[in-house]
Amino acid sequence: MKTMIALCACAIVGLGLEFMPEGIAEPVRNGNELALAWSTNNAAGKQVVQKQALGIFHTFRYLRVTAVKQDQPVTGAVTVMTIESSSDMKVALVITKQLSLELAATLTTNDSVAAYGRIKSMTAPDLVVVDPALLKHKDRAAPKLTKELLHEVDPTAH
Repeated sequence: MKTMIALCACAIVGLGLEFMPEGIAEPVRNGNELALAWSTNNAAGKQVVQKQALGIFHTFRYLRVTAVKQDQPVTGAVTVMTIESSSDMKVALVITKQLSLELAATLTTNDSVAAYGRIKSMTAPDLVVVDPALLKHKDRAAPKLTKELLHEVDPTAH
């Protein structure tokens, strides 16, 4: 009898999992293309780009570091000021997570990084604030001319 109850319970749980809705991940958009679209648009076009980008995850590559600022000693937040290479747009990355803070501590001027996070604001003259942001890895300064493989960018990738 106990075996029968256990089998029925497993069957009910199994059926419940089958009908459970699948998780839907939020799409991550290309921040480099966003910066280029912002910098090449007029005022009306910038408003449209800004409306579509605020609060959305974006991934940035080839960001050249210009400064690393300790924002709040109490919380430990750090702002990494960068320049996006294709548009010369300033991108401020507000870092709060421990692994990203460790990477930010090793950065110097003219290093390049890859990062992602939510766009908090886009203001003139050409400044994007990404808050919260996560640093992925140190990056190369520009795209490779041939096909780029993940393990060439991140040696720990499988």
